[in-house]
Amino acid sequence: MSRIILGTGERAAEPYCMERFYVNLYSVEELCYLLVEKAELLDRDIMRRDLAEWLDKACGLEQLAHALYSVMNQNGSTVAFVGTILEYVNLYPAETIAETERTIRENEGLNPFERGKAKADYMLANGKYQTALSQYGRLLKRLPDGETSLRARLLHNMGVVCAKLFMFARAAAYFMEAYETEASEEELEMYLAALRMHYGDREYIAYIAEHPEYHNASLKVERQMERAYGQFEGSDENRMLVTLQVFKEEGNGTSGVSAQYYHEMEKLANGLKDAYRDMYH
Repeated sequence: MSRIILGTGERAAEPYCMERFYVNLYSVEELCYLLVEKAELLDRDIMRRDLAEWLDKACGLEQLAHALYSVMNQNGSTVAFVGTILEYVNLYPAETIAETERTIRENEGLNPFERGKAKADYMLANGKYQTALSQYGRLLKRLPDGETSLRARLLHNMGVVCAKLFMFARAAAYFMEAYETEASEEELEMYLAALRMHYGDREYIAYIAEHPEYHNASLKVERQMERAYGQFEGSDENRMLVTLQVFKEEGNGTSGVSAQYYHEMEKLANGLKDAYRDMYH
């Protein structure tokens, strides 16, 4: 027997744009799913009158909208706002609603900088690298001097973003600053890994020779690089590169095969370019 899902209200002709999560919502069920899945990122910013108005006008949920207006007029909490929606729609069992409310309540206890980092972390995890980097940078400028641990984590994540954007020299600088802020073997290894990707072999070896204090960490980095290379050898991208090389070699005297090589190489290059461009959206 197929499962029947009962809807609440109407499907909106025009979506509600939840900008902070980069998503358009067309129904209150989609809103509920978002609230449950992103509970750790919710704060008072979710309590918006235009959201209540959209539920009223676009989804035909006048009663729910008025309940949300009441929560906001009484300066209610984020938990009350989200709980009102989840309980009205009744899409999830009571245990899930309670867990969602507990998560929101716990995160409301975080300071503004921790919450800001959580938002930037979400952008990083979803490939919004430039936006995440800007958010981390703004937080870093406002961070009080005593927040040493958080400063190191922000710098670390800025290094991660730059590495994902192939800006390895800049990534190395952030990892080193994180290491100097809160000495950690992981930060040192990330610093050396970024340098390894930025420098040529001779330049990197010369650098390590000049810094014998990094010798043990550099050995760990080399082992990690070897494992990564081994994983790449079995990847689809590497198999494609091997196939293209065969095309090229076989095409030395055959114009048709040579043309196929250049055609496939162009397809691979365009695919990589598109994937790289997507990082900036």
